Amino acid sequence: MKKTIYLLISLFLFTTCNSDHQENGIIKSQTEDESPQKVADILYTQYPLAFLCEGELFFYSFDDNTKVKFMEETEAILNFTFDSDGKILYYNVVRDNSLWLKSVDISESNPTPEWVVDWKLKKDACISETYGEASSFLYHKGELLIEHTFSWDFYGFESMSIYSIAKNKITRKELDYSVIRKFSGELSFNKIQNYFETSNQQLYYTRNNAKACLTDNLNFKELRQNENKDFWVDIEYTRYSLSPDEKKVFFGVILEFGDLAHGPYCISNVDGSNQMLLKNTDIASSKKPIWLKNNKVAFVDNEQNLFVANNETNSIQKIAQNVSFYVPK
Repeated sequence: MKKTIYLLISLFLFTTCNSDHQENGIIKSQTEDESPQKVADILYTQYPLAFLCEGELFFYSFDDNTKVKFMEETEAILNFTFDSDGKILYYNVVRDNSLWLKSVDISESNPTPEWVVDWKLKKDACISETYGEASSFLYHKGELLIEHTFSWDFYGFESMSIYSIAKNKITRKELDYSVIRKFSGELSFNKIQNYFETSNQQLYYTRNNAKACLTDNLNFKELRQNENKDFWVDIEYTRYSLSPDEKKVFFGVILEFGDLAHGPYCISNVDGSNQMLLKNTDIASSKKPIWLKNNKVAFVDNEQNLFVANNETNSIQKIAQNVSFYVPK
């Protein structure tokens, strides 16, 4: 009987120790699988949205509501963008007290950032003095554009630098909003005139001989934040952008005017259905809503919370907080 008990105790101890070893092995294996390099190899190019939190870059997946940190850069990132294929990441960091452009091919198995060019700009030159936000950084057909040099005369940046990737050359110019619209995807002035019409403070989509009201189900009056009615203005519309499938539009609404125009952003189908108001957004901020490839809209509110809005279901999903910059892939 004693032998039997001893055998059972020995077997129990062996099984427990072996189980502990297996458990430790699993933990170790998970740690290895979740190492920065392996996560990057698998996930960077698969995440459709990226954003900055306190200078750190994260990639976000809608499928499982997870994010992964870009581990290959240890310096604080000011702003960033992607090429048209979403494979090359371009971003700006400070080096030797100057703003430098870096790039990395995130489709490679071992992505390694490379120094590209010195913008010959100070970091502070690329931060607005109104809201303390990083300036726009945009990619378009082999060129990168960064806004800089804030001016209180314009309440915004007065200059821009454009880097040609093929020519490895920087060109400096006065800020040209027609160029900004081209880089950012906002509609040109001519298209705005052809696609939209305002009547009795309502916005209509008029492309292809259509005339659909985009705002008749929206109540803007309660969103005026300034109690002084002298700042209130007749409702106007601005910053139009069509979705990738051109079946939706987002636009800004001007409700009041002080030093800057203020008001929220809205989304609507071009036939006037599924009108949606993005509350706690402000057209005065440089953080504009952006289209994702699935025709949803990513936006940041006044508290720097990042959301994704789906006007088909009238739903908003919170993604992250303390977000200073965000770009789709």
